[in-house]
Order: sequence, then structure tokens, then C-alpha cells
Amino acid sequence: MAKLLKAMKRPAALWGVPMVPLLAVTGVTIIVAIWTSVALLFLLPVQFLVMKSLTRNEPMRFNLIAVWLRAKGKPVANRLFGATTFMPVEHDDVDIKEFLDAMKLNQCATIKKYIPYSSHIHQHVVRSPKSDLYCTWELMGTPFDCESDESLQFGTNQLHGLIRSFEGMPVTFYIHNDRNTFTDNLHKDSGNPYADEVSRLYYASVGLFRRNRLFLTVCYRPFVSLEKAERKRMKDSQKLKELDGALLEMLEIKSTLDTALSRYGARPLGTFTEGNAVFSSQLAFYEYLLTHQWRKVRVTRTPAYDVMGAAALFFSAESGQINHANGTQYFRGLEVKEFSEETATGMMDSLLYAPCDYVITQSYTCMSREEAKKAIKRTRRLLMSADDDAVSQRLDLDVALDLLTSGKIAYGKHHFSIMVYSPSLESLVADTNEISNALNNIGITPVPAEISLSAAYMAQLPGNYNLRPRKGELSSQNFVELAALHNFYPGKRDKAPWGDAMALLRTPSGDGYYINLHNTLADKDEFNEKNPASTCILGTNGSGKTMLMTFFEIMQQKYGREDSFSPDAKTKRLTTVYLDKDRGAEMNIRALGGRYYRVISGESTGWNPFSLPATKRNINFIKQLMKILCTRNGSTISPTR
Repeated sequence: MAKLLKAMKRPAALWGVPMVPLLAVTGVTIIVAIWTSVALLFLLPVQFLVMKSLTRNEPMRFNLIAVWLRAKGKPVANRLFGATTFMPVEHDDVDIKEFLDAMKLNQCATIKKYIPYSSHIHQHVVRSPKSDLYCTWELMGTPFDCESDESLQFGTNQLHGLIRSFEGMPVTFYIHNDRNTFTDNLHKDSGNPYADEVSRLYYASVGLFRRNRLFLTVCYRPFVSLEKAERKRMKDSQKLKELDGALLEMLEIKSTLDTALSRYGARPLGTFTEGNAVFSSQLAFYEYLLTHQWRKVRVTRTPAYDVMGAAALFFSAESGQINHANGTQYFRGLEVKEFSEETATGMMDSLLYAPCDYVITQSYTCMSREEAKKAIKRTRRLLMSADDDAVSQRLDLDVALDLLTSGKIAYGKHHFSIMVYSPSLESLVADTNEISNALNNIGITPVPAEISLSAAYMAQLPGNYNLRPRKGELSSQNFVELAALHNFYPGKRDKAPWGDAMALLRTPSGDGYYINLHNTLADKDEFNEKNPASTCILGTNGSGKTMLMTFFEIMQQKYGREDSFSPDAKTKRLTTVYLDKDRGAEMNIRALGGRYYRVISGESTGWNPFSLPATKRNINFIKQLMKILCTRNGSTISPTR
């Protein structure tokens, strides 16, 4: 648990007015007054009061206006559609007055401007037009629901150490939590009519599942300190040499993160070959953030920003609309107006149970220690000069400065947004309220993204640094607790000892769990391996243990298919033995075509092996049985036995 310094998340202010816009307006007014009339100086008090009234309830208003101006589209198209509009295709200056008097084709803003990706320069590295470099991993995450608090805190401390190690480097981390719906069906005809009918009815009834997919992106800006003019003066050969050096540095960062993220089941995204074409799962993820639709992105000689963005985007004051070739989706944005006073590991876990689709985006740009010290001292000085009554905040700033100086924490520029998606506007309102209530319950105050909706949406893309709304300083400890990389374990769908998972079960979070009875590793092909299969079902009387076991027995019947066995298997036959109590599973066993034996005191069971006919085969069987029984626990058979 760590203290969150709310004062660091607010813009620097003088008497309640953000300093930068106040000084800008004052400076412009003074210059205009000098060149025109000194009487304009009398407007300064009025301007101050107006600006103070604008920021009384929303201290970040001018920040939101600034990012809106960077993503406001083109006025002509915006007036025509009644919303801020971005089209997927760039048109020429074509006059279409015959069909539309309001505009020409090139008067629509395009998505291309907001796609900061140019090409792959390595299997796992994407380059931007400004030579920024990006690597992305998909993470399985930490299965928090079955871990102790100590174990979860240990994982958070490790992640904190990783983030802190990049202090002062030109690196930005993006963490995305994508909650989306999916369907799956593991049904296979087994040849048993009863089992096949139950299996078909089960998968027809379960409907949609929801899952959380975690992604971490590291953005490296090797030339951020160079002036644009200096870069332009470089020769092409020198630029290429500089880029080669930057790529080597990026690969070192990737190697460090590969090792550190292995505990989260990390898988780097990158290029792959399918047929004679090369595709990129990394660019496909960025395309998903932009259009909320997964599609393959092919890697060609054409810049990535020319082939991505296959959807039209419309932003109104409250919600947005995505028009794909095969449908329409709606979304709303939520931002955080005020965080809770403290952060803790797992404080955001309740959102993993939300019955709706969303994408949470958090970014963290690492600051140098000196830069962070200046920010803390500036905030403390402004609190004191403004006679702010929050004495505890000034004390917390002193503690933060001490922790920063001793190297226990680092600081960075942080932003947080949630985009909630729905197929209809009616359900979108309910889903947004669901997320808003969940945030309120953990002490976070959400507000709708209205002014900054278009900018916040584009800021989901790693690399759109100047579009991030409500950006403020945050400690590394707060960041890793807000983005703890917690998730649910999904099980293993295929390549288990018996092949495909036995069944897909629904969890309390609405997620799907691929149940296997064997101990199996997620990233390893263990088909036909003889792994331990010690599965235990616990529950009170009447909780459904017998029902679950009979369901498993039904789902196991698909493993009786010959093609479910290894080609090397000598016997391709499924045999199950069910030890039942109080005849709870009798009906199910008989429906499956099995034989059900009852053990009744005083009645013959017919199980005595010595009652078998004295054939040669039966005698050999009894000898082998006795030998097995006599040699248990390491015993040996002596001549006297």
C-alpha cells in the first residue's frame, strides 16, 4: 500500500488558476496592450476571474481543451456529420457538389495522422516515423484469486523494481487490459448418443464468455533529446547508423523485459509467416486499439500507417461510434478526476468481474530523479504560496522526496482512461454506469470523457504521447499497484495429455476455464504424456459434487474416438470406472450404456477372481494379480511364499 499524492496529479496553479494558461493569456494581453491600447490591461482581472470560474470544478479543463485541439478533426466534415469525424481513407480534392454541397472529399480528417507506426525493423520491434521504437507482449498475468496476499505483494514488489530500474531513461510503458467477449465449442461426436446430446445442449446454452487480455508495450525514444533541425541536417547514412545503435539498445531493453515478464507468461508480439505472406500480431494489436476489431495486418513495403485504420470514427460530446465494413460499435470514455488517497495491490481487481467490454489504458513515462525532485518541490512551493490548507499533503510531499532521494521509488508521467464498448447505445449507458460504480466503490472518482473523448481514444495507441488527457506525476509504486497485471487462469485448451481440454466451464467472472484432469503446463505440448491426474473436488452436502462428476464422465466420452489417441497407442479404447455412493450416478452411467454394480451386504458381487472358470487365461491372470499384491511397497517374492 502506498500513499498517492493527489497534488502531483493536478496542474501547477496560482491562486487556483493553472499556471501555464494563466501566464500565456496574461503575456498575450500585455503584448497586445503595448501595441494597441494600455486600456486592455484592465481586462487582466476579468480574465483571471473567468479562468478561475472555468477551473473551479475541473482543474484539468485547459489540459482537456489542449488535447482536444490536437484531435478535433476538420470543421467542415464535423458540421456535416454532427460529430468529430475521422475517415479511414485519404481522398484527393474531388468536387462532389453534384451529390453533396457541404464539402469536398479531402475535407475529412483521416485516421492516418494518429497512427504512429511506420514499419517493422525487427521481428518484435516496430518503428515510428520519428524513429521511436515499440515492443509489445501479451501477458497471461498473475492468477490472483488463489494467491495469498504475501505472494501478490511479492509480485508487485518485483514489478516495481522493474519499472524503477528504467528511471531517467526515455522510456514509456503502456499497459492495456482488454475485456472482451468470445465463444468456443469443444464438442466432438463420441458415438455415444446420450453423451453427444448432453454435450451439444451444454455448449448451445453457455452463450458468450468474457475474458481479460493483458498487454504491455515499451516505447523507447532514443532521439527525443535531439532537435528536429539537428536530425534533418544528418546524412541518411548517419541516420541509419544512429537507428542501428538505437535498435541494439531496444533489443537490450527487450531482453531485460523478456526475463522479468516470464513470471506473467509473457509472449512477445511480432511478425509471423502464413502461406507466402508475412503478418504482424503486433500491428494487429495496435489496429484493434484503433478500430476495436481484430484483423490480420500484413507487413509490406507500404508504411504501416497507410494500411491500418480500417474503420470510420465519430466522436460526439458523450459517446463515439465505430463503423466497420461488417457492422457498427459504440463506446464511451471514462477518465479519473480524483484517485483514492492510497493505492494497494489488487485494488482494480473488481473490474475483472464487470459484465461488459472495455479497454483500460495506463501509460507511464519515466522521469529522471532530478526532474522528479523539481516537480515535488514545485508542487510543495505552490501549495505553500497559495496558503493551501492541506497540511497533510505537504507532509506527504516531504516523505515522497525522501523516498525518491533514497532510491526507494521513482516518478513518471501517468495517464489513465477506460473505453467501454457495446453493440447498442442503450446497453452502452448501462455498461458505463457499471464501470463507474465499480470505480466509485474503490475510492476513485470517474468522469465521462467529453471534451477529450477523441484525444483519449487516440491516446490508447502507444506513441501518441501528446494526446494523453489528465497526465500527471505519479510514483512507480502507485503505478504498479494500479496496474498489478492480475488476471484469471484460463486453463489449457489444447496440447494437454489427452489432447483438447475436457470441457469449457463458466467462472464467477464470466470467463471461460478449460478444464483438464491432468497437471499440465500452459506453454508445452504434452499430448500423450503420462502426467499426474490427481483431481480433487471439494464441497458440502448438496453442493453438486456428484453432478459435476457425472458431467465430467459425459464429457470424457469424446476421448473414446480413435483419432483422440496417439498414433503409437496400442489400445485405442476408453474405459472409465466410477465408484458411487447412494446410487447418485446410477442413472447417468446406465444412460451412457455402462454397467452398474451394487455392493449389498450378504449378496454375492461376482467380483471374486477365484470364482472364475479354471481356464489357462484366468489362471495366468490370478497369478499376475497375486504377484502384484505381494510385491507392493517394495516387497519381493521369496521361494517360501
